[in-house]
Amino acid sequence: SSLQSLTEVFYDQDAIVNCITGGATQYAPSKLIIDAAVAAGVKFFFANEFVSYVDSPQYKRLPEAFVGSKVRIREYLTELAAVGKLTWTSLNGGPFFDMWLMKGPAGFDIANRKARIYGTGNHNLFWTPLPTMAEAAVNMLQDPNAVANRPIYICPFAKGELTQRSLLTALRKVLDATFDVEEVNVAEINKNARIALAKGEAGKAMKGLAVSNQFFEEDSGNDFSHLIENELVGVKMMGMEDAVRDAVARWGRDSPAVQSMFKVEACEV
Repeated sequence: SSLQSLTEVFYDQDAIVNCITGGATQYAPSKLIIDAAVAAGVKFFFANEFVSYVDSPQYKRLPEAFVGSKVRIREYLTELAAVGKLTWTSLNGGPFFDMWLMKGPAGFDIANRKARIYGTGNHNLFWTPLPTMAEAAVNMLQDPNAVANRPIYICPFAKGELTQRSLLTALRKVLDATFDVEEVNVAEINKNARIALAKGEAGKAMKGLAVSNQFFEEDSGNDFSHLIENELVGVKMMGMEDAVRDAVARWGRDSPAVQSMFKVEACEV
């Protein structure tokens, strides 16, 4: 919270990589970090976007108090770059594939072999494993001129390969197990969440908006396929089943889901 202290810490650093959690990325403290980087003469600032398609209308309507100020922060960085005060970049790969799959948000409770399929379950998803994100970030830091003053989007899966249904098929194969499948009315989740948001009840709406943003064809803001630049930052394509196998190996075949993220229902309105 101290501009002077941050400036002293940042002095003589070539780059600052911001990995503060998205929801904690409120505007005032984030601007302070950026201003300290400028004051310290830092050459390159790596913003903490990572898991979002920040340009989508569905993301921009989410309240800052819950998802952070990434939109306004990018605007501020763009202003600084325009007058030559700082060079910046950001990396966007959609939700972290392995964390979403293994901890519940993808609609799977691995430990209890349960699946919740939102809507058709065939909506295209654009997610990236955390190790792939890390590798891309390293490559961006090694060649900052190639990514200067703009966001970079990546996804190692071919469009159409990754869906809830294909994930379920892969999980059954990798775990050699059957899953109890529940079909979920994602349209109702979306409808109620948008009503709650319009009424100013953002906290009540957030889970529903997050689910429908990924899984609801009629109101999804997750498709950034037209912006993907995998080759530029050294991201290689991978098979979805291999990614599932890697995630299970890393997290464990009985990795417990966070139930509040796994079992999302339509909020009351």
